[in-house]
Amino acid sequence: MLTRSGLGAVLVAAILAVLGLWWSYEELVVTAVGIAIVVLLAIIVARRPLRAQVERRIRTIRVPRGDPVRVTYRVRNDTTHRSGRATLLDRCDGAEVHVAIDPVQPGDIADLPASLPTRRRGVFKLGPLDIQKVDPFFLAVGRWRNDADDDHLQTVTVHPKVYELLGPQGSSRVVENESIVRRAAADPLSGFVSMREYVAGDDPRLIHWPTTARTGTLMVREHVEVRRPEFTVVVDAGVAVGSEDDFEEIVDVAATVAVHALRTGLDVVVRTTNPEHAGRSSPLRAEADVLDLLTPVRQVATDAMHVAALFSDGFDHTSVLMITGPNGPTTRVSANDAMITIRIGEEARPGGGIAVAAKDAPDFVQRWRAWS
Repeated sequence: MLTRSGLGAVLVAAILAVLGLWWSYEELVVTAVGIAIVVLLAIIVARRPLRAQVERRIRTIRVPRGDPVRVTYRVRNDTTHRSGRATLLDRCDGAEVHVAIDPVQPGDIADLPASLPTRRRGVFKLGPLDIQKVDPFFLAVGRWRNDADDDHLQTVTVHPKVYELLGPQGSSRVVENESIVRRAAADPLSGFVSMREYVAGDDPRLIHWPTTARTGTLMVREHVEVRRPEFTVVVDAGVAVGSEDDFEEIVDVAATVAVHALRTGLDVVVRTTNPEHAGRSSPLRAEADVLDLLTPVRQVATDAMHVAALFSDGFDHTSVLMITGPNGPTTRVSANDAMITIRIGEEARPGGGIAVAAKDAPDFVQRWRAWS
């Protein structure tokens, strides 16, 4: 393929040839032929394969969104001649990077560090990896596919970016101020608190007969249900809540809050309104589980789930935080059900029932510190 300089040289050669033949000016024709020969040689040089083998080595197979994928390109020259200059062209999720290859001596190996940008979540195939050469006069460009790269499929996982949440109390600040959820319970196996007089309607099984015999008054054991608090993060995946860029920030915020809750000792449940990736009702145990659950989630146009469908057992024993976009939420629950709603996106504005409105995840982190 000719460069702009090459196309210009061909055009000049054609004009000189026409004028030389028209005016019978032999020197112009010779000059035109000379330029044509130079261009032809440039094409041959540019299309000549690189005297080296190129191999990509991934240094990071899992990265947060926005962080680069770090790779190393190993250039091995197994020939008896020095390799020429060339340029590597590699790709990840539509982004393309160019890495210059300097000449490599016979029998030598050169390692070239580089990085590929990431802009959204998912599992992406790297490549294809192309090699491009330009002739010394910059008249022609040769490009060919690195066949060795096609034989070894390499993928990288881009998961949501997790930010550090710090409040006035430091990183130990929990999402919900209650450290223990305590409710009256009739279950005799729950936690015992005290004795009290029997009231009509109490479970007769709770009567403590030794104390009753001693006092002459019916006495019952009072119990409370003591359980580890549970925290649920819901991602509003409706396409109407915001743009694709807004949704990437929404998922980053959801991952940040869920991981923060895990680190503070809460049982964390992560749900989404995307029916294909709705999550599960049981708590997640590790930060990697949160990231793996949220990595493939995409917006849905028409079949987004109603948030109430995610809580078939009701909202008891859990604190719910919904992360939505500037135009969300797409669904609401009854006023009696406690749920905190956060809007994330460029056009996010506070409103009725909105606890925090932030333009992106870093802005949310700053507002979290004030909200804490």
